[in-house]
Amino acid sequence: MNIDSLTLTKLAAELRLAADQCPKCEGAREHPFISRGRENIVNCLQCEPIYKLLEPLEAALEILKEGH
Repeated sequence: MNIDSLTLTKLAAELRLAADQCPKCEGAREHPFISRGRENIVNCLQCEPIYKLLEPLEAALEILKEGH
């Protein structure tokens, strides 16, 4: 089985690309949030859900790679 040709691999690659090209944080995964005169660094609300989705997909790909 060629893992690189799996739909799961392509989906993970597309999601990673979308997260890296986030228009809000430009792939940094964080952005400054100013509250009460202080600058805080918070997770990017636009791409953080993509990273949360990528975690189990990448874990599944690792399991598949180890099995073959």
